[in-house]
Amino acid sequence: MDASIEEFLKIGRKKVGKTVLDENRRVSIQFMNLGNYCIELVAPMDTESSINSIITKSVNTPYHICYSVDNIDEAVGRLKKEGYVLIERPSCAVAIDSHKDAFLYNRNMGIIELVEENTRNKLN
Repeated sequence: MDASIEEFLKIGRKKVGKTVLDENRRVSIQFMNLGNYCIELVAPMDTESSINSIITKSVNTPYHICYSVDNIDEAVGRLKKEGYVLIERPSCAVAIDSHKDAFLYNRNMGIIELVEENTRNKLN
């Protein structure tokens, strides 16, 4: 992750806060901003990490897109009706002020993450 952070700093991105350890998912997370765009760098903490198999297969690459939603339960329900498969149910994401997030999969879209917005806490 350190090498990736350095590369993103070289192209003008800025670190947002400190690297966060998500013990439940066994990942370390660092957000990087450029203007209004935010990316999330994720690295496995160990072989028990929830992303270990993805990283093993694809190495250093984007693997999902995150979407902001007002109501995560409604959004998950709507996407499931559209054929998405829930791969991680809504839970609190420690790296984003414990907002609820969920992961879904669609064979034509890949993995997506939904984050329930809270007007008091924004990812800017």
